[in-house]
Amino acid sequence: MKIASATTRRRRLAVGVLLGAALLATLISAWGTSWSIPAASVDHGSYTLVASWHGTDAPSGAFLRPIGVGVAPDGDVFVTDARRRVVHLDRHGTVKGEWGREGDGPGEFSNPLGVAVAPSDGSVYVSDFFQDRVQKFTRHGDFVLAFGSPGAAPGHFDAPAGLAVSDRGDVYVTDFYNDRVQQFRPDGSFAGVVGHAGRLGGGALHYPTGVDVTADGRILVADAYNYRLQWFAQDGRPLKRLGYHLVWLWPRPAASVAGFNVPTDVAVGPSGRIHVADSGNHRVLMLSERGARLGTWVLPDADPDIYSPEHIAVSPDGATVYATDLASDRVLVLGVTSDPPADR
Repeated sequence: MKIASATTRRRRLAVGVLLGAALLATLISAWGTSWSIPAASVDHGSYTLVASWHGTDAPSGAFLRPIGVGVAPDGDVFVTDARRRVVHLDRHGTVKGEWGREGDGPGEFSNPLGVAVAPSDGSVYVSDFFQDRVQKFTRHGDFVLAFGSPGAAPGHFDAPAGLAVSDRGDVYVTDFYNDRVQQFRPDGSFAGVVGHAGRLGGGALHYPTGVDVTADGRILVADAYNYRLQWFAQDGRPLKRLGYHLVWLWPRPAASVAGFNVPTDVAVGPSGRIHVADSGNHRVLMLSERGARLGTWVLPDADPDIYSPEHIAVSPDGATVYATDLASDRVLVLGVTSDPPADR
């Protein structure tokens, strides 16, 4: 009887240790995470399709699988596409020019993907997914500098994707296969790393594709294949995660408004509204500053085999969102309601 009693106690102790460890792991993983996207108490957000741009007046032809889009302080729009170029349009969709060609020299591209415009001086940054570098241009396409090279060390890239430029000029680049975001100064010098490779916990990234920076310096990352959106402090500390998780732990795609399915980009408007390209669900979601759902727009004629919209950008006044639809060779122009966001 004593032997049996001791064995039972050991088993109970082992079970208790396992349960305690599981609870601790759950609590640690849960820190800063919302398990689904909450609805705002009052829904003030909606999108209206205003136009579809095909770039038919571009010198080298209409858009071909456009993917990157950025907006300048004056409202002009810049788009990258498979013709290995950057197309410059005004706010009405009229082409003002283009630059780029195939190659690995200054002003040349292999697969230009992300594009972002500096709020301070209108400089245009373009990431090249295949060449592992970022190039900086004037708004007229004059080459300024390039930075980055293949690798995993600080300042190196393995498939740079999305781009963002903060109000103070810092450049943020999603480093796709290195599972991180890198920060650079306007002169291209390395400044820091945000996030690390992983599937669980705050700051863990899995193939991030999009990034933007809020007015107060917080960094938002479209953590595409963790199926979530993440917030980071200006110094890189993880602050918050938003997305559906299985059993409160493992990030999973969601087809409902409870979560994301491969969110590929994020853009923050001047009012703090957040716009997310939820490409696997063929939609754009509007969120409040805190991540509450304000509105949804679904691509009506989506190709089920292609994730799209891919990248998005918001106009300086916050009234317009631009989304690239590479499946249909167009840029979608969405009007945004002017009501203030709920649940800030």
